Amino acid sequence: PHGQHMKAIAEASGAKLRLRGRGSGFLEGPEQLESSDELMLCVSSPDGASYDVTVRLVTELMEDVYEQYRSHCRRVKSEPPALKVHIHEGPRAGSR
Repeated sequence: PHGQHMKAIAEASGAKLRLRGRGSGFLEGPEQLESSDELMLCVSSPDGASYDVTVRLVTELMEDVYEQYRSHCRRVKSEPPALKVHIHEGPRAGSR
C-alpha cells in the first residue's frame, strides 16, 4: 500500500522505479496526459548488480501477487488468466 513495496525495492537495490502507462496516474509531456501504453514499471539502476537485484525483487513480488490472484480466482470458481512477468530491456519502440 502507498508504494511501500516499490520503496523497499528501491532501497534494497539502489535503483529508481517509476510506474508508467495506462492506470499509473502519471501524466506525461506538455499535454499532461497519461500514456496509452500498457502499464509498466521502468527501472533505472546505477550498475548491473543493482539492476539484477531489482529484477529479482520485482519478479518475486509480481509472482506472489499473481499467485494470490490465482488463489482468489479458484476460491470464487473463476478461471484465472495466464499472468506472467514480461521484461523488456532498453528503450521501448516510439520512445524519445
